[in-house]
Amino acid sequence: MKKLITTIVAMLLACVTCFGIVGCGNKGEKEKLVIGYTIYPPMNYFDEADSSKLVGFDTELAIAVCEIMDVDYEFKEIVWKNKVMSLNSYEIDVVWNGMTITDELKEAMCITDPYLENKQVIVCKTADAAKFSATADKKGLTGFEVYVETGSAGESTAKGLGITPMGASAQKNTLLEVKAGTNRVAIIDKLMADVLVGPNSANPDLTYVDVDFPIEYFGIGCRKDDQKTCDAIEEAIAQLKADGTFNKLLAKYFG
Repeated sequence: MKKLITTIVAMLLACVTCFGIVGCGNKGEKEKLVIGYTIYPPMNYFDEADSSKLVGFDTELAIAVCEIMDVDYEFKEIVWKNKVMSLNSYEIDVVWNGMTITDELKEAMCITDPYLENKQVIVCKTADAAKFSATADKKGLTGFEVYVETGSAGESTAKGLGITPMGASAQKNTLLEVKAGTNRVAIIDKLMADVLVGPNSANPDLTYVDVDFPIEYFGIGCRKDDQKTCDAIEEAIAQLKADGTFNKLLAKYFG
C-alpha cells in the first residue's frame, strides 16, 4: 500500500510540474503552442487555392517562431472579443492576430514588444470618400452609422470620438454592412483595408480614407503570468529579423 501511495504521489507531482509554454505531451513529443486567431487578411486567412491551408503574415511568422522555439503549433480560431477569456481558460496559449497594444490589454496579458505598425482608417463607398478630409474632419462621421469589430481597436477609436458604433463579429463583416446600406462606414485596420477594398479587390465599390487617427502597434499576447513564453517569442522574432526572414514576409504580404 505504501509503495502504491508513493507511486501515485510521484505521478501527481510530475503532472503539477509539467507547465511552461504549454501542456505536457507524452514522452518524446514536443510541447505545443496553441495560437488564437481570427480570419483577418493579410494576417491570418485561408488560401484561395487551398481552402484548408491557413496563410498570412502572422500565420507564417508564428510558424517560423515555433520552429526556432522547437515547439509544435496549433491554430485555433477564437471570438475576438473573448480573447482574454480564451487565454485565461487555457483554450489558447497566445493571441497572435494583428492585436493592437492598449493599456487595457497590458493589464490583462503579458504582451511582446511591438513587431508591426498599423492605424485605423474609415472605409466607405467610393462616392462618399470626398466627405472625409485627409486631416480627419471627425465631424464628417456625423450622420453615418459606424460599424466596427466588437472588441477591436476600431471600436476604441469610435468611442474615443464620442460615437456609439454598431458591432460586428469580425472586421471583414463590417464591410458587408457598408455595402448593404446608405450612410454607413466602417473603422478598421489599414492593413486589412489595403487588401480588401479598392480596385482589384473583393470590394471594388468601396474605398478607405486614411485620416489622422494615431499610429498603433501590434503585439503578441500571452497569459499574464507567462513571461517565459513572451520572452521566447521576442527572442525568436529578433532572430528572424536578423536573418532576413521577417523582411521577406513583409515584402510577401505587404509589398
